[in-house]
Amino acid sequence: MSSFTSLLFSCAAIAAFLILLRRWRYRRLRLPPGSLGLPFIGETLQLISAYKSDNPEPFMDRRLNRYGLVFTTHVFGEPTVFSAEPEMNRFVLANEGKLFECSYPGSISNLLGKHSLLLMKGNLHKKMHSLTMSFANSSIIKDHLLVDVDRLIRLNLDSWSDRKKTENYYFVQ
Repeated sequence: MSSFTSLLFSCAAIAAFLILLRRWRYRRLRLPPGSLGLPFIGETLQLISAYKSDNPEPFMDRRLNRYGLVFTTHVFGEPTVFSAEPEMNRFVLANEGKLFECSYPGSISNLLGKHSLLLMKGNLHKKMHSLTMSFANSSIIKDHLLVDVDRLIRLNLDSWSDRKKTENYYFVQ
C-alpha cells in the first residue's frame, strides 16, 4: 500500500509541476487574460459542445463578461486569443502578412492537410485562390450549383421561422 501511495504522490507532483510550467510559459507570452482550462484539453470540449447546441453564445458571453472583448482560451491543443473588438479585428486583418501571420492550430492543420487552400500563404495562396475563383465564376457553377445552394439555404432559413416564436430573437421578414 505504501508503494501505491508514493506512486500516486509522485504522479500528482509531476502533474502539478507540468501545470505550473505551462502557466509560467503562457504568462511569459503576455497573452490577454483568460482561462487555459484543463491541461492538454483546455476548453476544447466546452467550445465543441457549445457549437453543437442550439445556442452557442453563452460560451463566448461568459468569457466576454469575465475577461473583456479580448481574451485567451486554450482550444484544439494551443492557446488561442479571441477578439470581439471590431477595431482590433480590423487592425489584425489589415496587417496580415506584415505584423500578423494567419495560422490554425496544429491539430486543425493536420485535419485540413498540408495542401489545403486555408493553410497556404503569400503568392501561392493568391494564385490558388484566383484559380478557384475562376472555376467558381464559370457558367456551370452559376447556372446549376448556386441555384441548388440558394434553395437549400432558403429551406434552412424557413425552418427557423418555427423557432422564432419561442426564442428571444427577432427576424426581419
